[in-house]
Amino acid sequence: DTNPDLADDSFKQEKVTYFVAVHNLPNILPVRRLRTDQIGRLASVTGTVTRTSDVRPELLVGSFRCNKCGLLAEHIQQQYHYTRPTLCRNPRCQNQSPKEFSLESAISESVDWQKLREQENSDEIPPGSMPRSLDVIVRNEMVERAKAGDQCVFTGTLVVIPDGSALARA
Repeated sequence: DTNPDLADDSFKQEKVTYFVAVHNLPNILPVRRLRTDQIGRLASVTGTVTRTSDVRPELLVGSFRCNKCGLLAEHIQQQYHYTRPTLCRNPRCQNQSPKEFSLESAISESVDWQKLREQENSDEIPPGSMPRSLDVIVRNEMVERAKAGDQCVFTGTLVVIPDGSALARA
């Protein structure tokens, strides 16, 4: 059986973004066992939330309009920082300045995000050691679901983001 709405040629398909929540992975790691072999792989980590940030908007996919000729540059992926087009695709336009592009927020995709600080559970800390912690970014429907003091299992991918303040000091 086919869905009549999808089989109809006049049906205009829009791009839809899905968010998947994964739970009950067989291996749950303590914070102390996170190593480089886990980078980019799906993993579950257990710990206690110690701090939460405010909920903020994040631009996922941006559409930008050239301020010189008005051409729209759509579907610019945003990866960990705000990315504008570097030059206009209009061959007659000489715009090569990212500052000359304006965000079209009505047709861009955004999502809520929140940063949590997770610390290893007290029963997992070896005697005489300081507790380890890591930052966890949650998005979309997962924001404001955990508060300080909650013991949580977070499932996601471990990514390494350089510490900007340490780079500035070097």
